[in-house]
Amino acid sequence: MEGKVIKGQNLSVVKEEHINKWVALSPDYKQLLAVGDSLSVVLSKAKTSKKIVMKVLPNLGYAPMYYSVIVK
Repeated sequence: MEGKVIKGQNLSVVKEEHINKWVALSPDYKQLLAVGDSLSVVLSKAKTSKKIVMKVLPNLGYAPMYYSVIVK
């Protein structure tokens, strides 16, 4: 059985200094929107409602989480 290769996202904007921090990226993963020590800090810093938020893990990759905020 031949497997299908799934191309990963280009995370070149995430640097070593972001390890153990929360980051918010633009939906196309090309722009770093915010960095912080907690999820709440990153969500308050990233002013746009469309963003990719993840915790950068040391030497393990990343754990993506889609998050959308509705502001009334």
